[in-house]
Amino acid sequence: MTIRETTRVLLAVLIFICPALSGPRVLATTQGQSAEELYDEANDAYGRNDFARAISLYERALTRMPDSVPVRTDLGVALAHVGRYEEAIVQYQEALKRAPKNPVVRLNLALALYKEAAFEEATAELESLVKEQTHNTQVLYLLADCYLRLGKNSEVVALLEPVYRTNPEDRAVDYALGTALIREGQVQRGESIIDRILKDGDTAEANLLTGEAQFAAGDYKTAATTLRKALDLNPNVPGGWSLYGRSLLSSEDPEGAKTAFQNALRADLNDFSANLYLGSVLRHEGKDAEAAPYLEKALRLRPRSPEAAFQMGALDAATGALDKARKEFERLEREWPDFLEVHVELANVYSRLKLKEGSQREQQIVLKLNEKAREKSTETKP
Repeated sequence: MTIRETTRVLLAVLIFICPALSGPRVLATTQGQSAEELYDEANDAYGRNDFARAISLYERALTRMPDSVPVRTDLGVALAHVGRYEEAIVQYQEALKRAPKNPVVRLNLALALYKEAAFEEATAELESLVKEQTHNTQVLYLLADCYLRLGKNSEVVALLEPVYRTNPEDRAVDYALGTALIREGQVQRGESIIDRILKDGDTAEANLLTGEAQFAAGDYKTAATTLRKALDLNPNVPGGWSLYGRSLLSSEDPEGAKTAFQNALRADLNDFSANLYLGSVLRHEGKDAEAAPYLEKALRLRPRSPEAAFQMGALDAATGALDKARKEFERLEREWPDFLEVHVELANVYSRLKLKEGSQREQQIVLKLNEKAREKSTETKP
């Protein structure tokens, strides 16, 4: 399988929605149709891609058969097909109350949650499914992608390494596993796996992976050049604009980074990094009102992300919500005591709140963390 084929497989997994559970039967057109006849007609409308009519008919059938798992499931499928994921989720959840172990409904629920950017909830469903359907590659790939989106790179490695050992020719596994290893700091191992993909030629995907490895190694300017090449080959390569923006930002080109992040969000509104870093850039420019929706979205996408929580706390501090910012920074300080920027911001917030003792304490912590970083840097020099 080439890298282009791998990408198509991954995209197919991510847009897959299970088809209606029952095909159309003989249609009834008489007045006072039964629930079964409404259901048949709904399936027929769905088969003709008349989704609005299908949804209406499924809903009418459901009023007469509220406990029907097939009707609820097929209504969910139709709703998801037109992008009404939140409503689809409700139907799948109601169906599962009546058939808790139905694998089709559970997979459709996970897919709808994924599309709704509820990655934590989707992950919970998929983790359960993958234990039962060990050979279902769709479930496996989707769970790996959820882990990647949540920054759970070690979980990706644990999930895919056994698959890689038994099937080293699966390029989709190579892609996700290599990416996770690089993000985990295991650059050499990740590159050795990615090298298998690079043999497929000078593709956008291959350059993306190379650029990610360069970025992970701290070679930001080289990474930016490689990622620009990837985007020139395919401006729609998944994750390309977002990583390119981070490379530009780390190369001290915030204006170029802003444009890249905006392009990333045009391609995927649920791109965590693009939302987080675009919001951060705007906040640093003093454009708090513009920054807010991006930072709020980033936090919704990854509620447990300390980086997203930090940015929201910094935004609260910038807009004068000092007590709210203080609580958020104090929570982050407890959970991430070595998060330098948290102590810097907390010292500032304490100072603005006239809490001199707290501000001085945080300033001392900043000095100690900086000294620790200098010592570590000296230790690692050749």
